[in-house]
Amino acid sequence: MYLMLPTNGWNGTGCPTCDRVSVPNSLDALAIIMHDNSMEIRSSVSRQLRRRRLELGLSLTEVARRAETSAATLSRYEHDWIRFETHTLRKLAVALGCELSIELRPRTRRRSTVRNTREACARLKRLFWDHPLNEADFKTHPVWVVERVLEYGALDDIHALRDTMGRKSFLKAVAAAGRVSPRTRNFWCQILEMEGMSCTKKFSRNTAWNS
Repeated sequence: MYLMLPTNGWNGTGCPTCDRVSVPNSLDALAIIMHDNSMEIRSSVSRQLRRRRLELGLSLTEVARRAETSAATLSRYEHDWIRFETHTLRKLAVALGCELSIELRPRTRRRSTVRNTREACARLKRLFWDHPLNEADFKTHPVWVVERVLEYGALDDIHALRDTMGRKSFLKAVAAAGRVSPRTRNFWCQILEMEGMSCTKKFSRNTAWNS
């Protein structure tokens, strides 16, 4: 999928300095690529909205008025909102002098990001700030490792962990993970269902486990 970037020209109806903007029927594709990890997608969208608004020196109220939405909605969109509406994003893009493009691409086969446990440990250690991660933890405490990476890791971190543990062991640990936020838990329960597996534990906290 693609998201918006500021453009050199102005292809929409209206301009960033007008009181109102209207969304053209089609917007040319000029954007940055979004990864297929939910947290990364949200962060990418939110960062771009906020960065562009600040670059233009506009307040939440000013942009919201031009896009015919509310300042509260824009504020949510700038802070990792999970339910972006394409129509609203298009209006915000035009109000900010940007183009919005969303594109689906077939997935390509990816190569392993790590070659051994030592490399995986070096890659993931930043996520274990309270207790140093060591190579033995992948076998002795697999659920703990998986919980932390699912909650705080990026898509490539999850790939690295799966490659290190092996697909079967990784999914088994995911099914047993309990100390994660409800949002993370619900997402991975859907993944497990597609793999023909079920969650073996309910999440035990309302927020992410960080200790």
